[in-house]
Amino acid sequence: MLTSIVALVIALVWDGTVLGIVAFAWAGLGAAFGPLVLFALFSRKTSWQSALAGMVTGTVVLILWKLTGLNSTMYEIVPGFIANCLAILLVNLFIGQKDQSVLKEFDDVVSKIKSV
Repeated sequence: MLTSIVALVIALVWDGTVLGIVAFAWAGLGAAFGPLVLFALFSRKTSWQSALAGMVTGTVVLILWKLTGLNSTMYEIVPGFIANCLAILLVNLFIGQKDQSVLKEFDDVVSKIKSV
């Protein structure tokens, strides 16, 4: 219900095209979740704290980039993606993954992939 209301408000207020809305939505998905998926797959250190920090940072940068009009010089997914990566890297440096079950599962998957 809430999603429908938000979608209705966006449709009524947005002065762009449907393509513009779709491009912004894809940018939001890419900036919020793209780096997280890559770090979760390839970095043993990725924790829930770094995932949350990256998602929030990527999304905030994406929205601010769009609101300030900088999207006319560069598609907003690029700075959002980069900011997300930097946030995950920084949080990984200080917190890192400490859950032994997650680390064991990560190592098990890596060893299975290497044995194939």
